[in-house]
Amino acid sequence: MHECFARECFALPAPGPGQLLQRTHLLSIDICAHTRMQVDAGPADRLDLGQVMPCATVSQVVASRHRGFREGEYVPAHSGWQTHEGVDASEIRRKLYPNVAPVATALGIYGLYGYIAWSAVREVCQPKAGDTAVVVAAAGPIGATVCQLLQARQARVVAVTSGAEKCAHVRRSFAPAVVLDRDAPGFEDALREACPDGVDIFVENVDGRCINPVLPLLNRFARVPLCGALDEEWNRSTGDRLPTFLNAMLERQLQVRPFTSRDITRPHPQYLVDPQFVSELGALLRSGQLRWHEEVMEGLDALPLALERLVRGENLGKLLVRLD
Repeated sequence: MHECFARECFALPAPGPGQLLQRTHLLSIDICAHTRMQVDAGPADRLDLGQVMPCATVSQVVASRHRGFREGEYVPAHSGWQTHEGVDASEIRRKLYPNVAPVATALGIYGLYGYIAWSAVREVCQPKAGDTAVVVAAAGPIGATVCQLLQARQARVVAVTSGAEKCAHVRRSFAPAVVLDRDAPGFEDALREACPDGVDIFVENVDGRCINPVLPLLNRFARVPLCGALDEEWNRSTGDRLPTFLNAMLERQLQVRPFTSRDITRPHPQYLVDPQFVSELGALLRSGQLRWHEEVMEGLDALPLALERLVRGENLGKLLVRLD
């Protein structure tokens, strides 16, 4: 993937009135970066040659011509894969305070990933004590948070991930009722055994390979938040499951709701300012009921390698790159 990127150097812009010069401190590595590199990416996602790869960042103000910001302060930004960016101060919605929470949490548990997980559980999953929930990609930043939020509401969580290392990480981090390796022999039998009373909540936001084994287990009125697009290559290689899924929605009256980051951030980035979100997750973090895992790689040159690791599913938790 390194051959797809080139490094370019430019003079740093001097901020004008009402503007800031920011230095990128941490970058979020997200699967949408890989999507933007595909030739069949949609107009809203496609990245043209010569453009900076977009991503959410934590940045530090190095020069300010706005009285609301001082040099040295940290802010959540969207600078992408570059070391510096000049922006209008009006684009910055809030500041980050390292003495309150590590600034990296703005790219994870206190950022978009945490807000997607929290909103999916609150608005779609609506767990009741004793519900059985199957959560796929349980070692990832959204899946792990969903698992723990469901557990905090007394749901019985069956966490699904891939590989012995990730299974061990999930057990060690938040001890769900059952942890299953989707790539292990006998996975479908193990899943049925883990859900003797059926499945009330199903969270699948990776490649869709768990849809077939879970579909027969879904109870009537099961809740299925769709938190991300499924891997179309996997779907093409295994056949079209859409008719089966639609029939299951009809026959069992499944409550399926698309739930993507665009729904949350448009028309405004609500997760930046939602006091209930910050209050609830903050209380769970302080009590030890919610744990958050990050993997940090170092340096601008690590960005393509980090994206490769994400695409191959080799990361544990939220993957970040630090530039200093």
